[in-house]
Amino acid sequence: MKILVVKLSSLGDILHLFPAVSDLRGIFPDAEIHWLVEPAFAELAGWHSAVNKVLTVPLRAHKKLWWKIPVLLSRLRRQLRSENYDIVLDAQGLLKSALLARLAGNVVFGFAAGSAREPLAARLYKKSARVADGLHVIEKNRQLVATIFSAGLTRAADYGLEEFRRKQMNAGLSGALMNFANQPYIVLLHGTTWNSKYWPEASWLELIHLLAQQGWSCLLPWGNEEEHQRAERLQAAGGAYARVLPKLSLADLINVLLHARSFVSVESGVGHIAAALDISGVMLHGPTDPGYSGVLGKACQHITSGIYCSPCFKRNCPRIQNANEIPPCQQEIKAQRVFQKCQEAMTQNHREAAT
Repeated sequence: MKILVVKLSSLGDILHLFPAVSDLRGIFPDAEIHWLVEPAFAELAGWHSAVNKVLTVPLRAHKKLWWKIPVLLSRLRRQLRSENYDIVLDAQGLLKSALLARLAGNVVFGFAAGSAREPLAARLYKKSARVADGLHVIEKNRQLVATIFSAGLTRAADYGLEEFRRKQMNAGLSGALMNFANQPYIVLLHGTTWNSKYWPEASWLELIHLLAQQGWSCLLPWGNEEEHQRAERLQAAGGAYARVLPKLSLADLINVLLHARSFVSVESGVGHIAAALDISGVMLHGPTDPGYSGVLGKACQHITSGIYCSPCFKRNCPRIQNANEIPPCQQEIKAQRVFQKCQEAMTQNHREAAT
Protein backbone atom coordinates (compact mmCIF):
# COMPACT_ATOMS: atom_id res chain seq x y z
CA MET A 1 0.00 0.00 0.00
CA LYS A 2 1.13 3.54 -0.77
CA ILE A 3 -0.08 6.64 1.06
CA LEU A 4 0.55 10.26 0.12
CA VAL A 5 0.23 12.96 2.78
CA VAL A 6 -0.23 16.52 1.54
CA LYS A 7 0.88 19.25 3.93
CA LEU A 8 2.80 21.97 2.13
CA SER A 9 3.97 24.31 4.89
CA SER A 10 5.02 25.74 7.34
CA LEU A 11 7.54 24.46 9.94
CA GLY A 12 5.07 24.57 12.82
CA ASP A 13 2.15 23.23 10.78
CA ILE A 14 4.21 20.35 9.43
CA LEU A 15 5.43 19.45 12.90
CA HIS A 16 1.87 19.51 14.22
CA LEU A 17 1.03 16.77 11.71
CA PHE A 18 3.82 14.44 12.86
CA PRO A 19 1.75 12.62 15.53
CA ALA A 20 -1.01 11.96 12.96
CA VAL A 21 1.59 10.49 10.59
CA SER A 22 2.71 8.23 13.44
CA ASP A 23 -0.93 7.18 13.80
CA LEU A 24 -1.05 6.40 10.08
CA ARG A 25 1.97 4.15 10.49
CA GLY A 26 0.21 2.40 13.38
CA ILE A 27 -2.93 1.81 11.30
CA PHE A 28 -1.00 0.74 8.18
CA PRO A 29 2.27 -0.74 9.50
CA ASP A 30 3.41 -2.02 6.10
CA ALA A 31 2.45 1.03 4.06
CA GLU A 32 4.91 3.20 2.16
CA ILE A 33 4.24 6.78 3.26
CA HIS A 34 5.19 9.75 1.07
CA TRP A 35 4.86 13.46 1.86
CA LEU A 36 4.19 16.32 -0.59
CA VAL A 37 5.60 19.60 0.69
CA GLU A 38 7.14 22.92 -0.32
CA PRO A 39 10.93 22.56 -0.90
CA ALA A 40 11.80 24.81 2.05
CA PHE A 41 10.23 22.31 4.45
CA ALA A 42 11.26 19.04 2.80
CA GLU A 43 14.12 18.46 5.23
CA LEU A 44 11.82 18.57 8.25
CA ALA A 45 9.23 16.25 6.68
CA GLY A 46 11.97 13.70 6.06
CA TRP A 47 12.92 13.59 9.73
CA HIS A 48 9.80 11.62 10.65
CA SER A 49 10.75 7.96 10.94
CA ALA A 50 7.54 6.80 9.19
CA VAL A 51 8.11 8.89 6.04
CA ASN A 52 9.71 6.87 3.26
CA LYS A 53 9.87 9.56 0.59
CA VAL A 54 9.48 13.34 0.36
CA LEU A 55 8.21 14.99 -2.82
CA THR A 56 8.31 18.74 -3.37
CA VAL A 57 6.23 21.28 -5.25
CA PRO A 58 7.61 24.86 -5.39
CA LEU A 59 4.31 26.75 -5.46
CA ARG A 60 5.67 29.73 -3.52
CA ALA A 61 8.53 30.16 -5.96
CA HIS A 62 6.02 30.28 -8.82
CA LYS A 63 3.84 33.05 -7.40
CA LYS A 64 5.54 35.57 -9.65
CA LEU A 65 6.01 33.05 -12.44
CA TRP A 66 2.34 32.20 -12.83
CA TRP A 67 2.66 31.40 -16.54
CA LYS A 68 4.91 28.45 -15.63
CA ILE A 69 2.41 26.91 -13.21
CA PRO A 70 0.59 24.74 -15.83
CA VAL A 71 3.88 23.09 -16.81
CA LEU A 72 4.79 22.61 -13.14
CA LEU A 73 1.45 20.97 -12.35
CA SER A 74 1.57 18.79 -15.45
CA ARG A 75 4.96 17.43 -14.41
CA LEU A 76 3.78 16.96 -10.85
CA ARG A 77 0.68 15.07 -12.01
CA ARG A 78 2.79 12.64 -14.03
CA GLN A 79 5.14 12.14 -11.09
CA LEU A 80 2.34 11.55 -8.59
CA ARG A 81 0.28 9.30 -10.87
CA SER A 82 3.35 7.13 -11.50
CA GLU A 83 3.39 6.27 -7.79
CA ASN A 84 -0.10 4.69 -7.92
CA TYR A 85 -1.17 5.84 -4.47
CA ASP A 86 -3.89 3.87 -2.71
CA ILE A 87 -4.70 6.73 -0.34
CA VAL A 88 -4.10 10.48 -0.59
CA LEU A 89 -4.64 12.49 2.60
CA ASP A 90 -4.92 16.27 2.36
CA ALA A 91 -4.15 17.40 5.89
CA GLN A 92 -3.92 21.09 5.01
CA GLY A 93 -7.56 21.72 4.19
CA LEU A 94 -6.90 24.44 1.61
CA LEU A 95 -8.22 24.60 -1.92
CA LYS A 96 -4.68 24.55 -3.35
CA SER A 97 -3.66 21.52 -1.28
CA ALA A 98 -6.87 19.69 -2.23
CA LEU A 99 -6.22 20.39 -5.91
CA LEU A 100 -2.67 19.06 -5.60
CA ALA A 101 -3.98 15.99 -3.80
CA ARG A 102 -6.39 15.33 -6.67
CA LEU A 103 -3.45 15.33 -9.08
CA ALA A 104 -2.27 12.17 -7.33
CA GLY A 105 -5.53 10.27 -7.78
CA ASN A 106 -9.22 10.13 -7.02
CA VAL A 107 -9.03 8.47 -3.59
CA VAL A 108 -8.47 11.71 -1.66
CA PHE A 109 -9.44 12.12 1.98
CA GLY A 110 -9.53 15.29 4.09
CA PHE A 111 -11.42 17.55 6.46
CA ALA A 112 -15.15 18.11 6.03
CA ALA A 113 -16.27 21.60 5.03
CA GLY A 114 -16.98 22.57 8.63
CA SER A 115 -13.46 21.62 9.72
CA ALA A 116 -11.33 22.59 6.71
CA ARG A 117 -9.57 25.95 6.66
CA GLU A 118 -11.18 26.56 3.26
CA PRO A 119 -14.57 24.78 3.09
CA LEU A 120 -14.51 24.50 -0.72
CA ALA A 121 -11.60 22.07 -0.43
CA ALA A 122 -13.94 19.40 0.95
CA ARG A 123 -15.73 19.17 -2.41
CA LEU A 124 -12.63 17.57 -3.89
CA TYR A 125 -12.46 14.70 -1.40
CA LYS A 126 -13.88 11.21 -1.83
CA LYS A 127 -14.32 10.96 1.94
CA SER A 128 -14.14 13.70 4.54
CA ALA A 129 -14.29 13.88 8.31
CA ARG A 130 -15.66 16.55 10.59
CA VAL A 131 -13.75 16.98 13.82
CA ALA A 132 -14.85 18.84 16.92
CA ASP A 133 -14.23 22.57 17.20
CA GLY A 134 -11.77 23.96 19.72
CA LEU A 135 -9.34 21.06 19.66
CA HIS A 136 -5.60 21.52 19.85
CA VAL A 137 -4.33 21.43 16.26
CA ILE A 138 -2.33 18.25 16.95
CA GLU A 139 -5.45 16.56 18.30
CA LYS A 140 -7.44 17.85 15.32
CA ASN A 141 -5.00 16.21 12.89
CA ARG A 142 -5.04 12.96 14.85
CA GLN A 143 -8.83 12.95 14.94
CA LEU A 144 -8.88 13.38 11.16
CA VAL A 145 -6.85 10.20 10.72
CA ALA A 146 -8.77 8.31 13.40
CA THR A 147 -12.16 9.24 11.94
CA ILE A 148 -11.30 8.66 8.29
CA PHE A 149 -9.87 5.22 8.99
CA SER A 150 -12.19 4.24 11.88
CA ALA A 151 -9.30 3.82 14.29
CA GLY A 152 -9.08 4.67 17.97
CA LEU A 153 -6.41 6.88 19.49
CA THR A 154 -4.98 4.50 22.05
CA ARG A 155 -1.57 6.05 22.63
CA ALA A 156 -0.04 9.40 23.43
CA ALA A 157 1.07 11.70 20.62
CA ASP A 158 4.30 10.45 19.04
CA TYR A 159 6.28 12.86 16.88
CA GLY A 160 8.27 10.07 15.24
CA LEU A 161 11.52 11.92 15.94
CA GLU A 162 13.32 9.52 18.28
CA GLU A 163 15.45 8.03 15.51
CA PHE A 164 16.40 11.49 14.25
CA ARG A 165 17.19 12.68 17.78
CA ARG A 166 19.43 9.68 18.46
CA LYS A 167 21.29 10.17 15.19
CA GLN A 168 21.90 13.86 15.88
CA MET A 169 23.03 13.27 19.45
CA ASN A 170 25.48 10.59 18.32
CA ALA A 171 26.89 12.92 15.67
CA GLY A 172 27.57 15.67 18.21
CA LEU A 173 28.72 19.18 17.39
CA SER A 174 31.46 19.56 14.82
CA GLY A 175 33.68 22.18 13.26
CA ALA A 176 33.20 25.78 14.33
CA LEU A 177 30.17 24.89 16.43
CA MET A 178 32.40 23.14 18.96
CA ASN A 179 33.82 26.55 19.87
CA PHE A 180 30.40 27.60 21.14
CA ALA A 181 30.05 24.61 23.46
CA ASN A 182 32.99 25.35 25.75
CA GLN A 183 30.55 26.27 28.53
CA PRO A 184 26.89 25.43 29.24
CA TYR A 185 24.63 27.49 27.01
CA ILE A 186 21.04 28.46 26.39
CA VAL A 187 19.73 29.20 22.89
CA LEU A 188 17.59 32.31 22.40
CA LEU A 189 15.25 31.91 19.42
CA HIS A 190 14.33 35.53 18.77
CA GLY A 191 13.32 35.27 15.10
CA THR A 192 9.76 35.03 13.81
CA THR A 193 7.82 35.72 10.62
CA TRP A 194 4.93 37.34 12.52
CA ASN A 195 5.34 40.98 13.54
CA SER A 196 2.92 40.34 16.40
CA LYS A 197 5.27 37.76 17.96
CA TYR A 198 8.33 39.97 18.41
CA TRP A 199 9.58 40.24 21.98
CA PRO A 200 11.27 43.56 22.87
CA GLU A 201 15.04 43.67 22.43
CA ALA A 202 15.27 45.25 25.86
CA SER A 203 13.59 42.16 27.29
CA TRP A 204 15.97 39.82 25.48
CA LEU A 205 18.88 41.85 26.81
CA GLU A 206 17.56 41.76 30.37
CA LEU A 207 17.14 38.00 30.08
CA ILE A 208 20.72 37.65 28.83
CA HIS A 209 21.97 39.54 31.90
CA LEU A 210 19.85 37.42 34.26
CA LEU A 211 21.16 34.21 32.72
CA ALA A 212 24.73 35.53 32.70
CA GLN A 213 24.51 36.07 36.47
CA GLN A 214 23.99 32.31 36.73
CA GLY A 215 26.94 31.58 34.45
CA TRP A 216 24.90 30.69 31.37
CA SER A 217 26.15 31.64 27.93
CA CYS A 218 23.42 32.73 25.50
CA LEU A 219 23.68 31.71 21.84
CA LEU A 220 21.87 33.78 19.23
CA PRO A 221 20.96 32.08 15.93
CA TRP A 222 19.55 33.97 12.97
CA GLY A 223 17.91 33.19 9.65
CA ASN A 224 17.85 36.49 7.74
CA GLU A 225 19.65 39.83 7.79
CA GLU A 226 17.14 41.51 10.10
CA GLU A 227 17.59 38.73 12.67
CA HIS A 228 21.36 38.86 12.17
CA GLN A 229 21.46 42.57 12.98
CA ARG A 230 19.30 42.04 16.07
CA ALA A 231 21.60 39.25 17.24
CA GLU A 232 24.66 41.48 16.72
CA ARG A 233 23.06 44.27 18.76
CA LEU A 234 22.24 41.86 21.58
CA GLN A 235 25.78 40.50 21.52
CA ALA A 236 27.26 44.01 21.64
CA ALA A 237 25.09 44.98 24.59
CA GLY A 238 25.15 41.60 26.33
CA GLY A 239 28.88 41.26 26.73
CA ALA A 240 30.86 38.02 26.86
CA TYR A 241 27.83 35.89 27.68
CA ALA A 242 25.99 36.67 24.42
CA ARG A 243 27.35 35.07 21.25
CA VAL A 244 26.05 35.23 17.69
CA LEU A 245 26.04 31.90 15.87
CA PRO A 246 27.08 31.62 12.22
CA LYS A 247 24.40 31.05 9.59
CA LEU A 248 23.22 27.47 10.14
CA SER A 249 21.15 24.91 8.30
CA LEU A 250 18.02 23.73 10.09
CA ALA A 251 19.70 20.42 10.98
CA ASP A 252 22.76 22.19 12.43
CA LEU A 253 20.58 24.55 14.46
CA ILE A 254 18.61 21.62 15.86
CA ASN A 255 21.91 19.95 16.73
CA VAL A 256 22.94 23.06 18.67
CA LEU A 257 19.60 22.97 20.49
CA LEU A 258 19.95 19.27 21.33
CA HIS A 259 23.20 20.03 23.15
CA ALA A 260 21.82 23.12 24.90
CA ARG A 261 20.90 23.33 28.56
CA SER A 262 17.65 25.03 27.54
CA PHE A 263 16.09 27.40 25.03
CA VAL A 264 13.79 30.44 25.08
CA SER A 265 11.70 31.12 22.01
CA VAL A 266 8.98 33.33 20.67
CA GLU A 267 6.38 31.06 19.13
CA SER A 268 8.21 29.85 16.02
CA GLY A 269 8.67 26.74 13.95
CA VAL A 270 12.15 26.09 15.31
CA GLY A 271 10.87 26.48 18.86
CA HIS A 272 8.15 23.93 18.11
CA ILE A 273 10.73 21.46 16.80
CA ALA A 274 12.91 21.93 19.88
CA ALA A 275 9.95 21.29 22.17
CA ALA A 276 8.90 18.22 20.18
CA LEU A 277 12.42 16.84 20.69
CA ASP A 278 11.86 17.22 24.46
CA ILE A 279 14.52 19.89 24.81
CA SER A 280 14.01 21.88 27.99
CA GLY A 281 12.71 25.33 27.16
CA VAL A 282 10.25 28.20 27.38
CA MET A 283 7.97 29.46 24.61
CA LEU A 284 6.37 32.91 24.64
CA HIS A 285 2.76 33.16 23.46
CA GLY A 286 1.60 36.74 23.02
CA PRO A 287 -0.91 36.66 20.15
CA THR A 288 -1.30 32.86 20.19
CA ASP A 289 -2.71 30.21 22.51
CA PRO A 290 -0.63 27.20 23.63
CA GLY A 291 -3.89 25.36 24.19
CA TYR A 292 -4.51 25.50 20.45
CA SER A 293 -1.10 25.44 18.80
CA GLY A 294 1.45 24.85 21.55
CA VAL A 295 3.72 21.84 21.23
CA LEU A 296 2.91 19.00 23.58
CA GLY A 297 6.57 18.44 24.49
CA LYS A 298 6.90 17.41 28.11
CA ALA A 299 9.98 19.60 28.73
CA CYS A 300 8.58 22.88 27.39
CA GLN A 301 7.06 25.61 29.55
CA HIS A 302 4.59 28.07 28.01
CA ILE A 303 4.06 31.72 28.97
CA THR A 304 1.04 33.78 27.93
CA SER A 305 0.52 37.50 28.40
CA GLY A 306 -2.96 37.35 29.89
CA ILE A 307 -4.07 40.75 28.57
CA TYR A 308 -7.62 41.15 27.31
CA CYS A 309 -6.87 41.12 23.56
CA SER A 310 -4.73 38.00 23.67
CA PRO A 311 -4.82 35.62 21.92
CA CYS A 312 -5.84 37.36 18.71
CA PHE A 313 -4.06 34.99 16.28
CA LYS A 314 -3.21 37.95 14.04
CA ARG A 315 0.07 38.20 12.14
CA ASN A 316 0.09 41.99 12.59
CA CYS A 317 -1.07 43.56 15.84
CA PRO A 318 -4.16 45.76 15.26
CA ARG A 319 -3.30 47.87 18.32
CA ILE A 320 -0.09 49.36 16.94
CA GLN A 321 0.34 51.80 14.07
CA ASN A 322 4.01 51.24 13.25
CA ALA A 323 5.42 47.84 12.29
CA ASN A 324 8.51 48.63 14.40
CA GLU A 325 6.43 48.85 17.57
CA ILE A 326 6.19 45.88 19.91
CA PRO A 327 2.69 44.45 20.46
CA PRO A 328 1.28 45.05 23.98
CA CYS A 329 0.86 41.31 24.58
CA GLN A 330 4.58 40.72 24.08
CA GLN A 331 5.53 43.75 26.17
CA GLU A 332 3.47 42.27 28.99
CA ILE A 333 5.73 39.20 29.17
CA LYS A 334 8.55 40.29 31.49
CA ALA A 335 12.12 39.01 31.39
CA GLN A 336 12.14 38.09 35.09
CA ARG A 337 9.13 35.84 34.55
CA VAL A 338 10.78 34.17 31.56
CA PHE A 339 13.98 33.68 33.57
CA GLN A 340 12.07 31.97 36.37
CA LYS A 341 10.25 29.70 33.92
CA CYS A 342 13.55 28.84 32.27
CA GLN A 343 14.98 27.81 35.63
CA GLU A 344 11.88 25.72 36.32
CA ALA A 345 12.18 23.98 32.95
CA MET A 346 15.83 23.14 33.52
CA THR A 347 15.17 21.89 37.04
CA GLN A 348 12.28 19.71 35.87
CA ASN A 349 14.32 18.30 33.01
CA HIS A 350 17.23 17.55 35.35
CA ARG A 351 14.95 15.66 37.73
CA GLU A 352 13.43 13.60 34.91
CA ALA A 353 16.89 12.78 33.55
CA ALA A 354 17.98 11.59 36.98
CA THR A 355 15.03 9.19 37.42
